[in-house]
Amino acid sequence: MKIAVAQVLSTEDPQVNLELIRTYTARAVQQGADAVVFPEAMHCAFGNPLVPIAEETDGPWAQEVRSIAGRHGVLIIAGMFTPGTASGAGRPRVRNTLLAVGRGVDVTYDKIHLYDAFGFRESDTVEPGATPQLIRLDGVTLGLATCYDVRFPALFQHYAREGADAVVVSASWGAGEGKIRQWETLVRARALDATCHVVACDQPDPGWWVGNRWRAPPRAWGTRRSSVRPDRSWPSRGPAMS
Repeated sequence: MKIAVAQVLSTEDPQVNLELIRTYTARAVQQGADAVVFPEAMHCAFGNPLVPIAEETDGPWAQEVRSIAGRHGVLIIAGMFTPGTASGAGRPRVRNTLLAVGRGVDVTYDKIHLYDAFGFRESDTVEPGATPQLIRLDGVTLGLATCYDVRFPALFQHYAREGADAVVVSASWGAGEGKIRQWETLVRARALDATCHVVACDQPDPGWWVGNRWRAPPRAWGTRRSSVRPDRSWPSRGPAMS
């Protein structure tokens, strides 16, 4: 299987983000991709109100992603937001959902591990998921994970026990001192302790994401890494192929 990692920067407009998915899916297919991985929050960039744009996985945004996948005969994995239940304080919440569709696959994964750390509480606005999800395509088994999940080896080890050949991690990994080293180290570590490949796709760096994509093999040697900034080269850059 050939996997394209499409490191693109989503916007506050879901329709603009669909156009990004159309463009980069077409580019990936031209390079022979069987699957295209997009970052977390492709539906709408973080930093914007998410409850108003959240929709069910059979809503118009997700249906258009299915149409794009169907037109190109490819698997697409992309982050979106679906309606969640209110917090204990009654605050509306969303679910941080990975949509995996195309080539006979139609699966969603809700982010399990939320970023309640360093004074930030993602659980105030996001409802956690509870169920790991595997997908199978062309004899290859893929586990699904989102961003902060990469800090938790048990999820990756579960996927390995269930026969995963690789785990896909879609992320919007926040920038900050030491954060890029954390991202690199964690992706490698999960490949090592799960003994399977990890394909990790982060949003590019506009100043608040670290902007990296990785493919780490089980021995975590010879990792493939690239890093782009949207104000420099990303619009003309092709997807990374694994």
